[in-house]
Formats: sequence, structure tokens, C-alpha cells
Amino acid sequence: MATTMVIPPYSNKVATYLVPVCILGAIALLLVIARIYTRVTRTKRLYLDDWLILMAEPLSLVGILIAITASAHGWGHPTAYINPKNLKPVRKLQFALQTVWLITFCLVRLSVSCSLLRFGNDRLWRWPLYFIMGGQVLISSSYVVIQFGQCRPVSANWENVPGVKCWPTQPIIDYGWAVAAIYIVMDLTLSLMPIRLIRTLHRSTSEKVLICFLMALGLFATAVACAKMTTFTSFGKGDFMQATILPSMWAKVEEQVGIIATSLPCLKHPAEQLLKKLGILKEHQLTRPSFVVEEGAISMPTMKEEDARSSGDGSSGPKEKSRVDSVALALGNSKSNSSTGGTKGNAWQAV
Repeated sequence: MATTMVIPPYSNKVATYLVPVCILGAIALLLVIARIYTRVTRTKRLYLDDWLILMAEPLSLVGILIAITASAHGWGHPTAYINPKNLKPVRKLQFALQTVWLITFCLVRLSVSCSLLRFGNDRLWRWPLYFIMGGQVLISSSYVVIQFGQCRPVSANWENVPGVKCWPTQPIIDYGWAVAAIYIVMDLTLSLMPIRLIRTLHRSTSEKVLICFLMALGLFATAVACAKMTTFTSFGKGDFMQATILPSMWAKVEEQVGIIATSLPCLKHPAEQLLKKLGILKEHQLTRPSFVVEEGAISMPTMKEEDARSSGDGSSGPKEKSRVDSVALALGNSKSNSSTGGTKGNAWQAV
């Protein structure tokens, strides 16, 4: 007696992926462009975190294009409704999408950590960031090994190969749970570290709220990471063409939120100007100094010292308080500040 194959009802789940990813992708692209434009016009240079984002953003767009191409070949539809000749291209595109995401996500997290490195020079501030950066590189590298090594030959990831040998799935799932927990701790650390900076600001409450919003969007990435963990229980189950939509969406959203979160703080000045026009922030609030530091804590010449040098006096007055009006500051080479010529050796630069 012949067995009748039950065909599932037709459905298309690709919108679950493309709608949020395309919207966030457009926002991330605009913010990165605005970030680079603001950086170049205000500071005339790009920092390491800017270069990392400049590498990550094109790769993020490539990932979106790969997903759109995969959806055009049937990704998101039940396998029963897809032309068999399209199955191999879709699975190959999925493999490429995962590989691009691994590299992009690593670059985004490194960019966030590098941007925070400029806010402090003591070991208690920098060592946790170095640890996060090193851990991220190791985790991403391990996933690249899993991506290309879990099945031999590699082509078994997108086509049926006789005699294929693959690693068991459960250890990979367990490793994913452990890495997800580490990522949540990393997200919380990167999101809460700026509190130390904000506490030193001499700003109005409304402006501090703006700064908190710009710098703490990483907390949303933590929520996304938690949502992504809910898909681990269904890993490797169900129809591949539809079961991979949701976990891929959460992974991509986590990456894009990271790009947005690391770009927003760089747009503080344009945001201040907009809120000033709307009357939310007042002009006198925006011109107050952000930091008040004792001279000697950083080797930045005060006005009195500059006057003394220009007059050839050589004497310096009593300790003064130096004020720096910037939310984001880059610590320069302190050794260069001991020189007496020019302004090249200034220890702090507005970002």
C-alpha cells in the first residue's frame, strides 16, 4: 500500500526576516554616514572604532543582499513548494549569510570596545575592555571553525554528499547557550560602563538623559540576545527553509542594533542642535563644561601657562582647573604634552 505524503499548507515567512532587517539596515546605514561625516568635519580624523564600523557596515549590507537573494530563490517557503533546483542555491546562500554575519558581528563589538577605550586610561577601565575584545575574537574564530569544520566535506552544508561526516549537534547547541550567556554579560558591561563617564559630567538633567539614551542603547542588544536564545531549543528541527528564518532574524537584528548603538553617541552634537531648536535644551545648558579636571591629572596646558610661555617668563601660576567641553574625549600621547612648542601635543581632543 502506497504511503501518501502530506504537503504542509503554503506559507511565506521571509517577511519576518526582511521587514525588521531592512528597516534597521537603512537606519544603521544613515547613522554610520552621519557618524563619519560628523567625525571628519569636527575632528578631521577617524579613530580605530570608526574604521571598524566602516568595515562592518558594508558587510552588513552584503548580508542583507544575500538574504534577499535567498528569499528570491524560495527561502521562507515550505520545502515542498520550492523548485528542487533552488534548494542547493538557498542552502549555499544561507551558509554565506552565516559566515558574513560572524565577521560583521565581531567587527561591531570590537568597535564598541575601542570607542570606550578612549574614555579612560587606568587599568580598571581598559583591562575589562581588552578582555572583552580578546574574548570576542576567540568566540568568533571558534564559530568560523565550527562553520567550516562541522561537516566534511564542507559542501555537505548545501547539498547531499554520500558518506558525509558531521559533528554531533548537541555539543554545538550547548556551546551556543554558553556563548549566549557570555554575550549577555558583555552587552551589559559595555552598556553600563559609560555610567562612570556620565557621573562626571557637569550638565543639566535633560542633557544627561540625552547622553544616557545615546550611550545605553546597548541594553536593547542585551534584550535581543535573550530573544535569540529562545530559538536554540528548535535548532536543527523542522523545515530548514522556514526554521532558519527566526534565528537568522534575531542574529541580524543584534548585529544592526550594535551598529546603531555604537554610532549614536558620536552624533551628540547634531542631536543637541536639534533639541535646542525644539526648545528641549537651552543654549546656556549646552555651553557649560562637561568635565572639570585638576591640572596635573592630565598634562594639558592652561591659558595661564600658554601666556607664560609666550612671554618667555617660564614661570607657572598656581594650579588651575582646566575645563573641557565635550562628552567624548580622546586621550592623546601624554609624552607629547611635555613639549613646549605648538598645539600638537594637546592631551585631549574633542570627538
